[in-house]
Amino acid sequence: MGNGIYISSPDSPFFKHLVKADLAKTKEDSKLALDESLHDALLVQSVLGHAQNGHKIFYREAKFPFATIADIITAADLDLTKIKNTRQQHIDEVFEWIELAKKDQTDRLIIRDKPLLGIEFLRGYRIDTEHALKGMALAGLMDNYQWRKKTTAKFVTTIHGRDLHIGGGETYLVDAEKLKQQYPFFVQDLASEEADDNKIDELRAKGLITTDDNPNAEVIYVRREKGLGTSDDTAFIMMGEMYKKKSWLKALSAFMGGFIVDGVDTYDKCTSRPVQGGYDEKIGLELRSAIPSLVTDDEVMTLIYYSAKSNGAKVVSSSHKRLIQIITDADPKLPALLHHHKFLDTERFAPFKIGFERLRSADFYAAVKEKMRHYRQHHP
Repeated sequence: MGNGIYISSPDSPFFKHLVKADLAKTKEDSKLALDESLHDALLVQSVLGHAQNGHKIFYREAKFPFATIADIITAADLDLTKIKNTRQQHIDEVFEWIELAKKDQTDRLIIRDKPLLGIEFLRGYRIDTEHALKGMALAGLMDNYQWRKKTTAKFVTTIHGRDLHIGGGETYLVDAEKLKQQYPFFVQDLASEEADDNKIDELRAKGLITTDDNPNAEVIYVRREKGLGTSDDTAFIMMGEMYKKKSWLKALSAFMGGFIVDGVDTYDKCTSRPVQGGYDEKIGLELRSAIPSLVTDDEVMTLIYYSAKSNGAKVVSSSHKRLIQIITDADPKLPALLHHHKFLDTERFAPFKIGFERLRSADFYAAVKEKMRHYRQHHP
């Protein structure tokens, strides 16, 4: 077949074969600290990335840049409604936990004896509720395009004195049925090309951007400004750094709170009740509304500033799957997130590769350490 570009069809035997083979291989290669019942619900998102970019089983076979996560689930002969409901359930449980935390009725990252998002290692942590919520609020707002614009206006230059630029976009609900009528490159263009306010107004006028009461509503990402975004891995560490002076427990709690909302941002790409802007942003906005003193504007912009990929030496952003995947060739054999936790605590690290880019941990942590030093100098 070669590695040409194809239009995806969940009924195509060729597409189905590649999807099923890739999902099986991804499961085999992914030793996850995750409840096994969630593996399919999470890993279909990895298969989507492979299909769109021609990676893993799709390498040298074909690229399907217009595939959707629903296409992947259907081609894998999984139950689309069940997968959506499973992902929605775990998001709903995070919101349920937040309500308990706001009333200071929990100090564990569990709900009804289950760890949040099915992540087994979370069972072992006690947290400071307020700072876990701080991390959640910060993570919920760090991807917001308007907050990124405010950040570049406030800080202007990087830690090395160069012009600061942070790319970004927004998620919208679109009518999936109307979207199918568009030329296939349409979705790809929205994700890669800049869309100004006039373009957004045009999409609304055509009925493509819709509301959450539309049964055909699906989530789509629209790029508003080109450029590097932020590093989630760096953000979690910086959240801890921002509160380390208060106590180690508070630093850890912010770190874990941010990570949980990043997981929500993964699962909300395919749910039974999608929302405009995503559930991560919903968490950030609702927490700030309910507890105005929880995080300040300066804290939000500071977190975005130090997490920006263009601010300093190279850093990467791991997917949720990679963060909870046990690094089998590292010592100790821990999920990547817990290696970040160890670095936050001790500034020591094991040699391993981080993210899809396989960045050496020595290079990644050196870049983060430089950001931490800069933060301490300017926030004594």
